[in-house]
Amino acid sequence: MRPMDREISELIQIGRELHLRGWLPASGGNLSARLEDKGIIITASGSHKGHLTREDFVLLDLEGNILKGSKKPSAETLLHLLVYRLFPEVMSVLHIHSINSTLISRLSQDYVKLENYELLKAFDGIKTHEASLLVPVFENSQDMESLSQRVEKKLKEGNFYGFLLKSHGLYTWGKSIREAYIRLEAFEFLFECELRLLFGFSARV
Repeated sequence: MRPMDREISELIQIGRELHLRGWLPASGGNLSARLEDKGIIITASGSHKGHLTREDFVLLDLEGNILKGSKKPSAETLLHLLVYRLFPEVMSVLHIHSINSTLISRLSQDYVKLENYELLKAFDGIKTHEASLLVPVFENSQDMESLSQRVEKKLKEGNFYGFLLKSHGLYTWGKSIREAYIRLEAFEFLFECELRLLFGFSARV
């Protein structure tokens, strides 16, 4: 199997799983992966992530130029590209529209602070629960150029594992598609813990 085929197959499977978990409703979210030749594949605009096919992916270079694919890439491609440019080790960027990430983004100002959780050790470099992790929160915008510039400036200021867009959802990434998926799960658990602490929810959010 060629590298692009392997990455596409993995993202198709993850898209189905994330949709079933309620993290990618309707046509929300976008999934991407870096290829061995340094290009990236990303889901096409308007694609339903629970029913992806090979035709729902677009091949781009790191400048955003379309190399292969008949559909339009996600409107949020610039946010994926800036992560790949900033972090050469990153091989996948995943963006979801889950209830937890959407709600906590609306309740937060500049950051969500996560601290003293055992699951923080799911993030590379954190060795103890006696740690804190900041997740930047940005006002959402349809001006992707301006938004990507704001996100890039902030990501250069510290060691972050993801960010939130208000009323929108979570972006995170990893050195593999699997690591990015694990980070999604960790963030979702931690966001739910924070929401339950705030509101005393007895049922899953």
